[in-house]
Amino acid sequence: MEVKIIDQRENEVKFVFSGVNVRFANALRRAMIAEVPKLAIDEVNIHENTSLLYDEQLALRLALIPLKADLGDYSVDDRSTLTLKAISPERAGYTMVYSKELISSDSGVKAAFENIPIVKLIATEREIAGVRTIARQTIALEAIARLGTGKEHAKWQPVTTCGYKIMSSEEARSDLSNKKSVTFTVEGDGSVPVDEIVTEAARIMRKKCESMVDGVKSIK
Repeated sequence: MEVKIIDQRENEVKFVFSGVNVRFANALRRAMIAEVPKLAIDEVNIHENTSLLYDEQLALRLALIPLKADLGDYSVDDRSTLTLKAISPERAGYTMVYSKELISSDSGVKAAFENIPIVKLIATEREIAGVRTIARQTIALEAIARLGTGKEHAKWQPVTTCGYKIMSSEEARSDLSNKKSVTFTVEGDGSVPVDEIVTEAARIMRKKCESMVDGVKSIK
């Protein structure tokens, strides 16, 4: 097997595999999407919510915010708590609440991007679609994050884009060798470095293969 990196950025990598078949490429893709763990908000205790969003909508938005953390410091039993409290202006206008306002109990955990909008809090009472809003809107909540994988829920998927294409014979010859090759494009959501996503997926595949070999040997 040969590997060549074509392009690499903070949250995106493009590389070519040579000497592999499509089944291997697809298994690696599935491992990156569904089996590489990441931290995500799983429970939300809402103490106050007078915004235009239902509690369930607010919890869903929080769950989809990518959280950056050193996964080596976490196990499946660990939990990290983040709090959020915000209020609209006193007289007029509104306040847009962003992901940077999530305060973590663990200094190693934070939103991967600071400018993800969560909710707009309106200062004055008004009628929207026939519904009278509450003046001086407020939210106060506690969110609990835990480690999980994409096969459990999409919020634990560390990638936003993960795909491959088979190179033509002409492309393969000009790029690496005469072998039929596969071009991979992987984009992370910022929670896990993209190179770690690829290498961790490969480790997971190797561990599964070793487990299967051990199982076959035990039968013999």
